[in-house]
Amino acid sequence: MFPTFADYKLAQRSQKEQMVLTAGKRFLQLMIGIEIGQRIASAPRPLLGKIFSSQQVGENLIAEFRNDQQESLCLLCLDVKHRIISQQVIFKGTLTTCPVHPGEIFAIALERHAETILVAHNHPSGMVEPSKNDIEFTKRLDQCGQLMGINLLDSFVIGQQDYLSMREANLIETD
Repeated sequence: MFPTFADYKLAQRSQKEQMVLTAGKRFLQLMIGIEIGQRIASAPRPLLGKIFSSQQVGENLIAEFRNDQQESLCLLCLDVKHRIISQQVIFKGTLTTCPVHPGEIFAIALERHAETILVAHNHPSGMVEPSKNDIEFTKRLDQCGQLMGINLLDSFVIGQQDYLSMREANLIETD
């Protein structure tokens, strides 16, 4: 009935239904698979929320990480409109450190097709004062992002009751 897949794709729904009624079992399974694939391919990308302010992000992250007993690094991948397309803890460290490499962060950002990233890590001590390593790592991440065309929107240090936005604290250069 349809010489090519393009003909099938362009066919009216009633034509497809008629073909299904007259087709054999294996052909029917193939057509169902194609239909499912087309629906998956045309489905919109799921969104987890939208970034409106550092306060919004900070408060959400405090609630999420305040009771963690080891350092964790969370990566939020954002689209061009600052909608969250992915959020995941990508590293778990010890009580005082969380070894991270920018390449691993950007590999995930590229896989998610992120335009912008935001990173956050907690301090189990509850204090939000960034260490020298925190500041150096954030600057390195920002430089790598500039080279790759993926912006670093902000880097947060999360404590028990408070957070620090490195962008707001002017620890990341503003464009």
